[in-house]
Amino acid sequence: MNGKTRGCCGCGCGTYIFVIILMAACICAAFHYKDQILEFFYPRDYEETISANCEEYRVDKWLVMALIREESSFNPDAVSGAGAHGLMQLMPATAEWLIGKGGFDMSAADALHAPGDNIRLGVYYLSLLFASYGKDGPLTDPAIVIAAYNAGIGSVDAWLAEGIWDGSEENLSDIPYAETRRHVEHVLRSWRIYQKLYQ
Repeated sequence: MNGKTRGCCGCGCGTYIFVIILMAACICAAFHYKDQILEFFYPRDYEETISANCEEYRVDKWLVMALIREESSFNPDAVSGAGAHGLMQLMPATAEWLIGKGGFDMSAADALHAPGDNIRLGVYYLSLLFASYGKDGPLTDPAIVIAAYNAGIGSVDAWLAEGIWDGSEENLSDIPYAETRRHVEHVLRSWRIYQKLYQ
């Protein structure tokens, strides 16, 4: 010891106190503005268009919001590596098929790139999937619809027929495609957050 004692000012306590105060302020702000923060990460872009189409085709609008969030992050110009386009990430062949089946007066280019047309076709497609897998029957779990939207009807039908997956959220781990499994998990999680935030 050299006889000197280090006081608070000499040990950097002021910096620690400042950091603690700053952290406390951030925590308080995050708590106070948590809903606004969550709304930033869970946007409701195109809500009027989504709501109108969901009402027409009897599809939950928060599920559509969640699907768009996970599919394209609400980017109408998004194009996936597989070639899916737009907000709801429709494949060109799927868009053509849906236009013909629904008798829509739109071009495939509009369906892929125009937000309103892309949403309309995507919601219509979801309604067909719900009908196909028994919206009011035993397979009411939306997990199966999300999986079919992502992996294709043929893949999901094969998994069901071969007993690989039963179509339930409870047994998502049985889905053989890791990307589809993760996608279904993410959409379902986002769907529940949307419901909690806005419903």
